[in-house]
Amino acid sequence: DDNDDNDESENDDDTEEEDGVSTALTGALDRFAQFFISPLFNPDMVQRELKAIDSEYKNALSSDMWRTYMLLKSSSNPKHPFSKFGCGNYDTLTNFVNVGNSGKEEDGGARNDLIQFWQEKYTGSNMKLCVYGKASLDELQKVVEQTFGDVRPGLPKSTSPTPSSSSSNKQLFTTESTKYNNAVAFPPSSLSKIQEVIPVAEQRTIKILFATPPLDDEDIVDSRPYRVLSHLLGHESVGSLHYLLCEEEGLINDLTTGVGVDTSDFSLSSIDLSLTPKGLQKRDYILSLIFQWIRLIKTSLSSSSDLMAQYHDELCRISEMNFMYRENSDPTEYASSVAELMHQFEKDPSRVLCGNALTGDYNGEVAKAFLDRFVPQNCLITIHNSDAEKESQEKYYVDTNLKDAAWQTEKYYGAKYREMGISQEVIKKWQNEPIDPRLKLPELNQFIPTDFSLRCDDDDDNNDEVVVNGKNDKEDANGSSKNEDEDESVPPFTPPKLIQRPSGLRLWHKLDTTFRVPKTHIRVHIASPSVYRSPRSMTLNRLYQKVLNDDLNSFVYDAGVAGCNYRVTCTPTGFRISVSGYSEKLTDLLDVVTSRMQSLLQEMKEGPGVHPALGQKFNKAIDNLLRETKNFRMDSPYETAAYNGRMLMEENAWHVDTYVAEMEGEIAEKNPLRMEECAMAVEESLFGRVKAEALCMGNINEASAQKVGEVIENHFLKQGVPLSDDEAPKFRSLKIPTKEEAIQIFGPDDAESTSKASVIVEEVAYSENEENNAIDFCLQAGCEHELGYEGIAILELIGHIAYTSAYQKLRTEEQLGYIVSAFPRKIMGGGQGLSVVVQSSSTLPATLEERCEAWLESFHKELIEMPEDQIAMEAAGVVAQLLERDTNLSDQVSSTWGEI
Repeated sequence: DDNDDNDESENDDDTEEEDGVSTALTGALDRFAQFFISPLFNPDMVQRELKAIDSEYKNALSSDMWRTYMLLKSSSNPKHPFSKFGCGNYDTLTNFVNVGNSGKEEDGGARNDLIQFWQEKYTGSNMKLCVYGKASLDELQKVVEQTFGDVRPGLPKSTSPTPSSSSSNKQLFTTESTKYNNAVAFPPSSLSKIQEVIPVAEQRTIKILFATPPLDDEDIVDSRPYRVLSHLLGHESVGSLHYLLCEEEGLINDLTTGVGVDTSDFSLSSIDLSLTPKGLQKRDYILSLIFQWIRLIKTSLSSSSDLMAQYHDELCRISEMNFMYRENSDPTEYASSVAELMHQFEKDPSRVLCGNALTGDYNGEVAKAFLDRFVPQNCLITIHNSDAEKESQEKYYVDTNLKDAAWQTEKYYGAKYREMGISQEVIKKWQNEPIDPRLKLPELNQFIPTDFSLRCDDDDDNNDEVVVNGKNDKEDANGSSKNEDEDESVPPFTPPKLIQRPSGLRLWHKLDTTFRVPKTHIRVHIASPSVYRSPRSMTLNRLYQKVLNDDLNSFVYDAGVAGCNYRVTCTPTGFRISVSGYSEKLTDLLDVVTSRMQSLLQEMKEGPGVHPALGQKFNKAIDNLLRETKNFRMDSPYETAAYNGRMLMEENAWHVDTYVAEMEGEIAEKNPLRMEECAMAVEESLFGRVKAEALCMGNINEASAQKVGEVIENHFLKQGVPLSDDEAPKFRSLKIPTKEEAIQIFGPDDAESTSKASVIVEEVAYSENEENNAIDFCLQAGCEHELGYEGIAILELIGHIAYTSAYQKLRTEEQLGYIVSAFPRKIMGGGQGLSVVVQSSSTLPATLEERCEAWLESFHKELIEMPEDQIAMEAAGVVAQLLERDTNLSDQVSSTWGEI
């Protein structure tokens, strides 16, 4: 977009025009349409965008996700467009005319390429437009015709004849590999291969990709066989592949399945596994089990089509249930998804609004043909192994030993890899090895809810006015108010009610009457000063969280599939328990989770000798937490800079290195983490001196909320002593010293330094592959108690204005980097300030600091000279954001819980 100054409409409110469409929406559509009608392609803006894209490309050079994806693309058929370098960089987009050129930069014909691409592609026949607004459909249509009416129509799309479905010998998947001169993206020469990749971050994974037909193929789009196949392949109940590898043998951390890539003429179905160190050594065994699991499903599909149909119908019921009680989503995301669905369902527009939520009947022939693609000859196996270059690892592998393959480097992102074809001997082994008798297909899901009644319709104590989708019960079917003088907007939010409970628990309850969905959210916080007492204590509590989630998974998996979810999280202030979903069986799920939290500790205290499977999970938890903690140091430079700022300004914040030291190195060797010690530490955190805060909100009456309180009291509070307010975990913000104070503390500045900052924290990027520099320039404004509401409001307003100003100056004009932001900074403990963040692949930190300081001076002048009416307009924008209503129950619960 050439209009890169982020200017706002003078009429930035939702004032209604005569036709009922807001001036803001009309103005936005007019600006948006002009790009498709008469874009400028200003040469200066083209040059800036070329550099922005190059900066974005360099930001991703150390991203394993981008490196892996480009390696996949480079493994495909070079005659298929999927193989192309999709991101682009400055050299490729300027046709390499500036390589070695130290003079004036040229665009290498990029502007002409852009214009040609726009002329060919940006036409009405290629476009789908979704406009989401409050006005009537006729009024919205009129505005769309006024604004988008001059878009060039383009050539009508060519339509291929629909194959007849009457023949019993009908060929399936007729759209596969037919779009680009019949070029096959992944022909046999690109498949039946194993790749081994050295990642940037520490990880151990196996990804298997099977070449499958496009998901919008007419044979697939109705019955969607990939859903039931993915459901079975990735199931986590007892007897599943996941259960065998994760729960019984401790070889994997996670297993996910689905469609990894979906394009217009092919898709890639994926099986992804995160391995433990032990699992990496036994990867041959894991791959063999995967193909045994696939064969078991194939056998069942052939011998028991009724069972497969039942699985299919079960998923259909869940999809229909979720569609029926779907809540409002973000309007921008919704409009974007509808525009995509308009392409997918071009021949059947009636399906656009329901999307893929409604599925047709089970088709055994299509399901079998789709699953037949899941064979070794039709797959690409990629193994990420941080230790792949160590010769000691190769002794564990036979089927997947790549020691004789030469290391290669991918052209654009530099991924180091080697590959070899899967031998016929290994293929034969994977296709014929006896199926492990421990593997069995899952039972049908018993947790799918059947009671969707609303408690607000049968609760005698509910006197609140019922509101449906933002309309009160006095409105008629057309949305017109029966009382012309009444405000038609949604009534103000009514906060939850505090239910009196015994000492140590505050229980809040609110019966939803606004969104009217049969869903409930239960949030619990067990506050304890013991969790964050030391790096070791925090580490032990985090390990318990991992062991618990690992332990519970197979028992509550079906509940999660059926729409009831739980989460237990360890935080510096204690433990948080979240249970949400359909109301019918939610309190039962809370009881299961909290009961297991209690009994698990007793088993852990008995040690790995009594419970070897639990000891295996504990060791796996240590490996995972260590890997995650070490990889935290590989975050982007701007994230690391923000983290270091937090370490500087928060009291007693433990650094990531102190956590690593508890799990690896000299300290860990002298005093290793033990499962019994973990149980004792967590017991003190959960059942010692604690207090609880809980919220029950949604389709739950007060009597059921009281039962939740009883569960919390029985499982956590009865055993312990109530925590006083003085003992509750508290955190304080530290004040950054002035320049003069800093000199007294740290000594004189470097004589060559011209920085105006009083304290500078510098750190070299942890990854050798990192090509970016970053700065987080933080200016403290005081604590929230000093500032008061007025001071915090002013800081919010300054941050709102600063974002646009910094982006325009530092990114658009000076092209310092792709990531530029300015925003109010809130520190744990009440500290407030303003942060300016820049990440750059071309500019050193000292220069970034200098340019940030220069911008701050110009921004100060900008604020002084800003007219009062513009400040008022900016303030109105901040107020509008603060007063923006929650559009669904989930968001409202999050907002309410945050306040509590």
